[in-house]
Amino acid sequence: MTLDDIRDRFTPALDEIIDRCRITDDFVDREQFQVLIATIWGNAVVDPERSGIEESDLEDLHDFLNEQIDRVMGEGATISSCFEFIVSKEGDESLERQHVTANHKEFLHYFARLILQDVQA
Repeated sequence: MTLDDIRDRFTPALDEIIDRCRITDDFVDREQFQVLIATIWGNAVVDPERSGIEESDLEDLHDFLNEQIDRVMGEGATISSCFEFIVSKEGDESLERQHVTANHKEFLHYFARLILQDVQA
């Protein structure tokens, strides 16, 4: 699958996520958006086929998600920065406000440790 195929397949889902996070026409709940994107990435890595892709497509999905994160969060924002937010004090407080379950939070923190360890290495 090419990056364009990934865009075609996942753009409707990302548009739906952005709409779900939309507070006004010009304002998106950035905290909720980051949690949802991190969840999508984690699920795709755990079981690519369930996400409709193959393991070899993960790199293109990563690039696509980074494009979408950049569009919503601003230049320089990436999947890694979403996980940095999640493990921050502000992120922890946001997870509580969003009523993220303990299992979901553990899942996100697990991936944060993996991803941020790779970034720091």
